[in-house]
Amino acid sequence: MGLLTGKASVIDSIPSMNSKFEDWIQWHKNLKAQFGKKLANSEWIKGWKIRGSSSANKTGLREYLADEGIQIDESAWDEVMDLGVGVTDFFGDVFSVGKYVTLGIVVIVVGGLAMLVFNIAKNPAENVGLATRAFVTKGK
Repeated sequence: MGLLTGKASVIDSIPSMNSKFEDWIQWHKNLKAQFGKKLANSEWIKGWKIRGSSSANKTGLREYLADEGIQIDESAWDEVMDLGVGVTDFFGDVFSVGKYVTLGIVVIVVGGLAMLVFNIAKNPAENVGLATRAFVTKGK
């Protein structure tokens, strides 16, 4: 009787409608450990039909289930949301790299300007004379 109670508690531990996709994956793993893959898949599908939600219907869940031989419906909205997450991740990575490239360019430009200002400040008379000659020569 204790064995049956243990099995019933795994089935009864079905995630709620507010559960995350990770909870649904864990529930399937628990079912599979208790009953084996075939019965776990059957019980999982029954539970999903009762309490499954679009908020839990994420790419990670669908990929896990596909590996387990289960396919759940994916609405057009789910596909758009998955695509949006992928695009966001892509641009996040690009901007992250871009941020460091921009920082590198700024350091080089500011460093160059700092050296220029330092050299002008070190010997202003000579540098003003060089600048004047350069502009006068170009003007001829």
